Amino acid sequence: MGLVDSYFKKSIDKVTFLELKKDSIIGNEIYSLKKEIPLPIKTDSLINEIKEGNLHDEINLSFIIDGILYLMGSDPNFPYIEDYKEILYGINEKIHDYIFYQGIKAVENKDNDSGAIYFRALKLLDPKNIDGIFNYALTLEEIGKKYLQMEMEEKAMEFIKNSTKELESILDIDEKYPLAYYKLGYHYKFFGNFLKAKLIWTKYLTLDKDELRLQEIREELDLIEDDVAMETGLTYLYRADYHKAIDIFENLVKKYDSLWELKYFLGASYKGVGELENAIEFFYEALDLNKEELDIYNELGICLFTVGRIKEAINIFTEAIENLGNDYRLLFNRGLCYLQVEELEKAHEDISMAAFLNPEDENITTQKEVLDRLLR
Repeated sequence: MGLVDSYFKKSIDKVTFLELKKDSIIGNEIYSLKKEIPLPIKTDSLINEIKEGNLHDEINLSFIIDGILYLMGSDPNFPYIEDYKEILYGINEKIHDYIFYQGIKAVENKDNDSGAIYFRALKLLDPKNIDGIFNYALTLEEIGKKYLQMEMEEKAMEFIKNSTKELESILDIDEKYPLAYYKLGYHYKFFGNFLKAKLIWTKYLTLDKDELRLQEIREELDLIEDDVAMETGLTYLYRADYHKAIDIFENLVKKYDSLWELKYFLGASYKGVGELENAIEFFYEALDLNKEELDIYNELGICLFTVGRIKEAINIFTEAIENLGNDYRLLFNRGLCYLQVEELEKAHEDISMAAFLNPEDENITTQKEVLDRLLR
């Protein structure tokens, strides 16, 4: 069971079950209840009625409805769910409208947990009720925000991710539901998926008629323009389309010259097209901005080694090891540099340590065995 389902299932503790001694008629003889079906009633409602002396032989219809809905929203797999559905539809043919109203009322009263439970019950009864799904997604998002404020990030992310999934499911039902696009853009932006945010918001602009929301999203699209460009550049880089990546990163670096990531990505892109001197220049600039990133040292050292600047590469790998500690990649690459300048003892020491740190790497192990034989 996932975190979200287990979170709501705990709410079943707020429900009390009444066992009928005989078949009963409720709601002015609207519906007949079978004695073998336990009736869920919210405990707080029951206690209040007892305190106020209002609990008579006839069971209040609203208690039964709310108890069933609370149970269904808390645990959709509870036994008798099908019986409870039959009861609800027997009592009120427009039960969906009632549930939606109760969910909205709970949210307006800042009770997102109860609101979510009502919307979960509505979703169980009507899986394609997009207004219910949308509002359920909003309650999940609010619960996620609550956990963020409590600095419980793992739980927060789980609720927000589930909120995103609910919003996405709406588009499988109705691909022209504008509010789903509106909200999804913010979710994708939150998770750093700027390309997806741009695509979803661009679609949204063609669907809604609310000018205030439309202007809001136009402004959001302007705000994420550079983030979209960065993500696009990274996509090209990962696909080895280096020239396109260079064009994008070169434009961005004019605006964000102090961003080490851009310098690093440019270095990686120039390395990809074989322009190693340019790559070295940008890796050095990235290193000036951030001396705590292992990959900068490693890529810079590899480029220096490749162009024959071996001692410079050794210095870079050494600086990285001194700053960041032993890492098998740094040690192995420095060992290869020592091997190139015929300092076999130092090469053997580094490569042996690399093999110790990562015994699964066959390339490192093979190189160590070669050096072992040479130094016998």
